[in-house]
Amino acid sequence: MHLSLLLTGLALAVDHGPWDQTLSRHATATRVDYAAIGGETLDPYLRALAESAPPTGRDEQLAFWINAYNALTVDLVAENIGGIESIRDLDGGDPWGERSFTVAGQSVTLNDIEHKILRPMGDPRVHAAVNCASVGCPPLRARAYSAAGIDAQLDEACRTWVSQNAFVRSGEALQLSKIFEWYGEDFVPAYGSDHFDIPGVDGEQEAALNFIAAYSDAATRAWIRAGGYRVGWRDYDWKLNKQ
Repeated sequence: MHLSLLLTGLALAVDHGPWDQTLSRHATATRVDYAAIGGETLDPYLRALAESAPPTGRDEQLAFWINAYNALTVDLVAENIGGIESIRDLDGGDPWGERSFTVAGQSVTLNDIEHKILRPMGDPRVHAAVNCASVGCPPLRARAYSAAGIDAQLDEACRTWVSQNAFVRSGEALQLSKIFEWYGEDFVPAYGSDHFDIPGVDGEQEAALNFIAAYSDAATRAWIRAGGYRVGWRDYDWKLNKQ
């Protein structure tokens, strides 16, 4: 399905302030208090997303669609928090493809937002920003994204992810988040061997390691770039990231 981003008859912009308020009240560095989230700020925000025209600038698009993905996910879990332990308990295990939402006047799934809008923009940092309501996900930023300063905000999200759960180092072994396996191709253009040639690894694993090194402290960066360790994939933890 081709998603048209040129729509008419819609509001010109959306105020991300209500989403920012929801996050500042109910999200921490690693957890979300889904049970405490009511509709007083989130419902009007979701209606505004539905009625808004999609932005056209690169920074505006990134902020708009990342916020939309995260807000829809949080609302979905909040509405079902009493009966699920994982987001995969919904919609036969595939809420990303089976459930549709209205955003910017068009019907989209979460998969549409991630794979047909955000990923084609060519910035792998979006993988640190979108959150699937699970412990294994990169942490949900406790503030809304904004077009002003979006690059600094995405860098911050990457540093937070790398410091939390993008990888685990154990002795001479390193296990990468499954996100780097699922979407490894997205990291190669910016973080492949042309970025830094790490001994003993190549392809998508090398790109993932270069990405991690770029957002690590100096000691970890030096260890990663030196190579000489085993690389594997972590099991993904699909339990809800609830408080």
